Amino acid sequence: MEFKGRQVIHASRETVWAALNNPAVLEQCIDGCESFTAVNDSEWQVVVRASVGPVKARFKGSLSVQDREPLRGYRLRGQGEGGMAGFGEMTAVVTLEDEGPDTLLVYAAQAHVGGKLAQIGSRLVGSVGARMADRFFARFNEVLTEGGGEHARLQPAAVAASAGAQPGGSHEQANVELTVNGMPVRRHVDDRTLLVDLLRRELHLTGTHVGCDTSQCGACTVRLDGVAVKSCTVLAVQASGGEVVTIEGLADGEGMHPLQKAFMACHGLQCGFCTPGMIMASDGLLRSGRHIDHGSICTALEGNICRCTGYINIVRAVEQAATEMGLPCSARADAEETR
Repeated sequence: MEFKGRQVIHASRETVWAALNNPAVLEQCIDGCESFTAVNDSEWQVVVRASVGPVKARFKGSLSVQDREPLRGYRLRGQGEGGMAGFGEMTAVVTLEDEGPDTLLVYAAQAHVGGKLAQIGSRLVGSVGARMADRFFARFNEVLTEGGGEHARLQPAAVAASAGAQPGGSHEQANVELTVNGMPVRRHVDDRTLLVDLLRRELHLTGTHVGCDTSQCGACTVRLDGVAVKSCTVLAVQASGGEVVTIEGLADGEGMHPLQKAFMACHGLQCGFCTPGMIMASDGLLRSGRHIDHGSICTALEGNICRCTGYINIVRAVEQAATEMGLPCSARADAEETR
């Protein structure tokens, strides 16, 4: 993974250089940092608590400074271990240049992860890394601002590393227009915004759940242009112009949808966390025109995880809903365990 960015900082190079070599300042600026201790002039021990999707851990590691050129920049090498969560390694080059009375800070970093972090996927890990970089420089500017004196007027100013969006730099904004549960919606969002985040954070449709952040659990399933999709795998800009139906909009009027009634009648839920995704995935099957039987139900739900019911009653609920809706269905009286 590669991270690049540029920051114009309204302070002298001397001020910025001193802050970049001050463990106390860096500790304040790293999101989740519990300690940042100098071993010597060129090495720091760091403890950071971080969350990447379902992986949450306390990472312990070291940062070493190489190729240090006072007032011009340095190279950083770092590594950290988070136990079962995995490990990470990074190298970064930071350079400083005068830009009138200000300082231009340019950084380029490469990172590698292993263990559970690698299983999550580079897109999610990269997104979290970009957010941490954004927060670091926002806080870095705040800390310098609080210092008073010549940098009391310091304000953050991110500049894109190139014409395209780069992790850790500024990003393009996009207009998104959708029909959601029959209502027209228009939002101006970051072009990295996932459809699930648009639904939950912007539209407050929290029936669409986030269970894994890795597209495995299916709790975020919605209907997009008539097809069941996992909304954590679709960018909001990709869905623009489409029609989205969430669990809140599935029922027609005040009454429940046959699937919702069948899940209740057949006890197809316990904790209920997976239920919206299960119902929306089942809705995709019932709308597909395929013959409904035990096998087709299991196939339709193979991308949805339930940790409570054992799936037997979920399959029965889909069979019952299909029968109630008058769809071709070969229901099994005694369903065997499906997983």
